[in-house]
Amino acid sequence: MKKLFFLFIPLFLLFLFPDEAQTQNRRLERADRAFELKQYHEALRHYQRVFNRVNRRDRAEGTRILFNQAICFRYLNEPRRAEAFFRRAVRGNYPDPIAIFYLGEAMLQNEKYEQALEQFKRYKEKAPDDWRGQWGIESVAMAQYLEENPGLYEVDVIRGFNSRQDDLTPAFGDNRNSMLIFASSRDGAVGGNTDPWTGNNHTSLFVSFLDRRGDWSSPTVLDEGPVNTEFNEGAPSVNVTGTELYFTRCEAIPDVDIGCRIYVSQRSGANWGEPRVVPLVSDSSISVGHPAISHDDMRLYFVSDMPGGVGGMDIWYAERESPGGEFKNPRNLGEVINTPGDDKFPYVREDGTLYFSSNGHPGMGGLDIFFSQPQGDSWTPPENMGTPINSSGDDFGITFRRGENSGFFSTSRNVRGGRGDAILSFYLAPVEFTLQGTVRDDSTKIALPGAQVQLVGSDGSFVQTETNNEGRYNFDKTQIRSNTSYELLVSKERYFNARGQETTIGIERSRDFVFDFYLEPIPDQPIELPEILYEFARWELLPQYQDSLNGLIVTLEDNPDLIIELASHTDSRGTHEVNDTLSQRRAQSVVNYLIERGIEEQRLVARGYGKRVPRVIERTMVRGGFTFEEGTVLTEEYINSLPTEEHRDVAHQLNRRTEFRVLSDEFERGERPPD
Repeated sequence: MKKLFFLFIPLFLLFLFPDEAQTQNRRLERADRAFELKQYHEALRHYQRVFNRVNRRDRAEGTRILFNQAICFRYLNEPRRAEAFFRRAVRGNYPDPIAIFYLGEAMLQNEKYEQALEQFKRYKEKAPDDWRGQWGIESVAMAQYLEENPGLYEVDVIRGFNSRQDDLTPAFGDNRNSMLIFASSRDGAVGGNTDPWTGNNHTSLFVSFLDRRGDWSSPTVLDEGPVNTEFNEGAPSVNVTGTELYFTRCEAIPDVDIGCRIYVSQRSGANWGEPRVVPLVSDSSISVGHPAISHDDMRLYFVSDMPGGVGGMDIWYAERESPGGEFKNPRNLGEVINTPGDDKFPYVREDGTLYFSSNGHPGMGGLDIFFSQPQGDSWTPPENMGTPINSSGDDFGITFRRGENSGFFSTSRNVRGGRGDAILSFYLAPVEFTLQGTVRDDSTKIALPGAQVQLVGSDGSFVQTETNNEGRYNFDKTQIRSNTSYELLVSKERYFNARGQETTIGIERSRDFVFDFYLEPIPDQPIELPEILYEFARWELLPQYQDSLNGLIVTLEDNPDLIIELASHTDSRGTHEVNDTLSQRRAQSVVNYLIERGIEEQRLVARGYGKRVPRVIERTMVRGGFTFEEGTVLTEEYINSLPTEEHRDVAHQLNRRTEFRVLSDEFERGERPPD
């Protein structure tokens, strides 16, 4: 009896819910229809209600629904949820490999670069002819580079300016940069219906004014007149005189895919007049939007999916013959600007530089902002504006203050703790430099207070300071200038001077330079020069040994107050008379060479000591395979005691030397050297 009871349950349920299967089918049909009409929020709502039941009876159909849900999240700017659903669709063997690409794209936006790269490579293998695989690979490299090398701009959130809804596409409404017009779906937007794409209010144009204190007023609806309607209005552009307002209006008709249009409204006093369509296309299914009027009012840039483009949404332009005339003969900007992806939101500065957003040029994920300059009949290759203006989200709708490197742009990045677009301000950060460091004793590493630090710029500037009790010096941002090379000279009594070089040429970002110095104490004992050899019984300085004196020349040039003695020594062989004469001539040959190289004669004293001052080994050394211990005095008696002739020859070579010794560090021009 129990078995019969359970066998009849399914049949009983069918009689009780005869329309359940049909209800699910109708809901799925509504979801697919909304998806086709790009009503992603509405489609997602229906897909979520039917997925579990459909997936149980048809796994392939369930995978299709997963993929479509992922697409909805993709267009709703929810990359984390999009990634999760694309991953499920890929695991469910969704038949089109595009799911793999979209999974990589979502991972890129979620900054999972290595995982994204793996998916892009996988997609390129499956679809080698599709440009998107290579785009993804290049975008991963670009994103990593831009994160490690941020741009020169700084960005900020204007508190109280953005709402909890979408705020986007700002544009200045006057030539004083004091009026900002933008689109928003915040409370107060005109019309009571929600946008089936986003699930938010339709966007209306709002305005905010800059007061004398530099604060922006609370945004209000642009006007109570004809500009805002129950439909979506956005992407405004105002001409330089503030008399013409161009904007996009996207009407919504149930179950009809109708394209957006560009409208223009004339200012009449403080109000805007009745907008009229700018006639750029005749086919109602073609979208036209994102207007950008040129500085001279004669060219209108816009975005469209009309035939003849390069990819999805392209940037076009149309020109007119006179102000107030009709724009005619739309032309595509070409493949330098446009890509097989979407290229949108054009904006043109006074100098003709074009800014736009693209997901077809390699970037950080989503839409990135690029710029390009006119070059004859074409454009320079677009350059990514980099971080922090661009992010892994959508970044678009940039506008500059006239004559300034600052303005506003839109972003989908999470700046308010929730979903939705926001408006950020940006400005070109001033490039400032400082220079600081510590001066220490090279032997003891102890900080040296009272050392003089001079800074000489290639622009003719000169400043100096002294080290404090901790041996530190500092030059602030008023003393270090852009595009300037600097030479530093550090001096202190009883120390050799030291020099250093630093430059700000070609450096585009603020930097705090650090340059430490270690000063060598002037020793009381003579300092041996690098080995200088002479021909037997001769004193002329051979050319191959002249370079050995370059270090001494630099020391003398860096220390122009030094007076030194050049001392030459011979070995112990020969008479005093011969060796004294020979060593004096050799010392003088060094002095003569230094004079030829520009060192003042009055700073140089030649002394020939012959064989009278045997060398004292200051540190244990190995020469010619023989060891000479520290403290050894190379007297004639010591040398004669060495066991081999070869050993004795090496010792004699060590005695033959040229040294210099500092006699004074107070040289004054015109004085005679001490005797």
